[in-house]
Amino acid sequence: MKIKSLFLVLCLVAASASAQFTFLDIDGLPVTNGAVVSFGQGQVGNPAGYYEFFVSNDTSEAIFMKAELVSAENADGSSFEICFGLCYTDITVGQKFPNNGSVFIDAGTQTPSGNHLVNTLDNDTPMNFAFRFYQTDQAGTTELGNDFLITYRFDPTLGVTDNAFLDFNISATLVGDYIETRSPESYTLSIYNKRGRSVKKKRITTQTNRLPVGDLPPGMYFVRVVNDQNASKTIKIIKK
Repeated sequence: MKIKSLFLVLCLVAASASAQFTFLDIDGLPVTNGAVVSFGQGQVGNPAGYYEFFVSNDTSEAIFMKAELVSAENADGSSFEICFGLCYTDITVGQKFPNNGSVFIDAGTQTPSGNHLVNTLDNDTPMNFAFRFYQTDQAGTTELGNDFLITYRFDPTLGVTDNAFLDFNISATLVGDYIETRSPESYTLSIYNKRGRSVKKKRITTQTNRLPVGDLPPGMYFVRVVNDQNASKTIKIIKK
């Protein structure tokens, strides 16, 4: 009986130590452990180069998560930004996120939007930033379960595909209460703040459009448009 009880305890410990979360892409689809996501020129520091993600809690109890930059090839992390719970720039290899504590994910839920990885430095040399995501205790000091690994790659040889949607114009990049746009095509317009968080989104089918933005705080934003052929264009604006 004692042997059976000990075996049961060991099984329960092993089960609790296994992965209890799923790493999801921006579309909510599971990402393969060890995946490499690549971005090229024209995608540095703007929403086209943001790798947005979610972490889903697959259990019936709350879990706690952290991330770590485990390596940086041809880079030191100073050009990189990670948002996981909080946002961090000028990061270093071995640094963990959040710096203190952990990211709380309630049972059966996932992290909110806004978490992302992004390179902010253009370079002639490819750069790789490898991260691991792992479960921990609430204090963030004791690791539990298995790692999830993902590499963000900047490849300068990749073409600038983001400018394929050329027949789109904004009347001005310094804006006040409205953004005025013009295009003969139908498209979806999204506005992102400098942290990569979507703050407005609208489907536009008219040749000219006047989008209210007076409710947005002053600062820098990115307007990204995607047409029905999935061609896109990103324009930086300044909100007065």
